[in-house]
Amino acid sequence: MLFFTHILFGLLIALLFKSFLPEINYWLFLFLVLLGSIFPDIDEPNSKIVNWSGFIGKIISFFSHHRGFFHSLFFILLISLILNLFLSIYYLFGLVLGLFSHLFLDSLTKQGIVLFYPLPYFKLKGWMVTGGIIEWLIRLIFLVLIIYLLI
Repeated sequence: MLFFTHILFGLLIALLFKSFLPEINYWLFLFLVLLGSIFPDIDEPNSKIVNWSGFIGKIISFFSHHRGFFHSLFFILLISLILNLFLSIYYLFGLVLGLFSHLFLDSLTKQGIVLFYPLPYFKLKGWMVTGGIIEWLIRLIFLVLIIYLLI
């Protein structure tokens, strides 16, 4: 999926969960959902997250391959265990929501994801072409739903 589709889906999810959250800093929660929604593409050398993260992103993308470890449940588990030491459960939940949203959308594409990478036994893949007309229609639906929730 393309960057803006991931961002729009992350925003939609954050808006849907807003009313269920206690009194927390919603802007931080939103930021973490959006970060999670694009972070798995740190393994793609031409992604926006690699460009924004500079030298570190370039190193990570050089030593990994797209839709590998960063697109797996093992990555989400590892990052959750580490960040649980530093973030409250609600902010960690926001980041994990974003990460899952990214994996969900990428699993709908023809390239798919290996959910339990590096174990190749369970690959989720769909029928959508990244950047194709269906993705553009889904992006439009997300945008309409976001506007509806904001009105």
